[in-house]
Amino acid sequence: MEQHYFDSNGMQLAYLDNGADSDYVLVLMHGLFARATLYKPFMERTKGWRIIAPDLRGHGRSEHAAELTGYDRDSYLHDLKALLEKIGETKCIVLLGHSLSGVTAYQFAAKYPELIDGLIVEDMGHKVSGELTYALQFQQPADTLATLSHSIEQVQNENHFLYYTDSAYEANDGWRLCFDPQGIKASQDFLNGDYTNTYQNVTCPTLLMRGAHSPILTEEVWEEMKQLRPEAESKQFDKCGHSIHFEDLNSFSRSVHQFLKKWKA
Repeated sequence: MEQHYFDSNGMQLAYLDNGADSDYVLVLMHGLFARATLYKPFMERTKGWRIIAPDLRGHGRSEHAAELTGYDRDSYLHDLKALLEKIGETKCIVLLGHSLSGVTAYQFAAKYPELIDGLIVEDMGHKVSGELTYALQFQQPADTLATLSHSIEQVQNENHFLYYTDSAYEANDGWRLCFDPQGIKASQDFLNGDYTNTYQNVTCPTLLMRGAHSPILTEEVWEEMKQLRPEAESKQFDKCGHSIHFEDLNSFSRSVHQFLKKWKA
């Protein structure tokens, strides 16, 4: 995997590129608190496709927005447009978005249908409501990695640190997380809303994915999504919560690879 950068309205944003010589491109977009490196295990087992995985603004190696208004929906959509312009002309582009990026993916597919050939939405609905003030409570800087891990578990009362491991780093003043906590909260605040009309306007082939134990995508909203677009494929993962690609890589990979066969076996 090679690390590259692109410009989006003056911000330097990072992305991973598997370097495959292919006109078939799969863009993997992580959710809040994550970064592109979490998709490396999936990238390594996917053949025949060029895979691009960006670090969202405020995450990973990408810059943080100077103002919290820089985490609004238009900013995320502009970043994706700039990334695709960086990639250049291709034969096929499939977007896969997890959580917040699931909304970005179907918003983009609805706005630019001529650019997108396929869509995969990982555990995110057309109605979004959340509050992420707890992101501001993680102890930073922390004297040790264990202290940082403990502060996360104290706030969330679950084993979340494993999902954040790739975002932890040792700075001059102690251990920190490379994502922007204020930006995380602002991103969620801007994300909350009803996207029913946008979601219904997507015309490309779509795969909907849900973790059966997801605290984010409720069963009620999941059923609504399937009814609103009955032509879309849907898959529920019985062992998973919100992060299917992290919690059940094998099942996630099989489902995505099967969907990609529509364009390239």
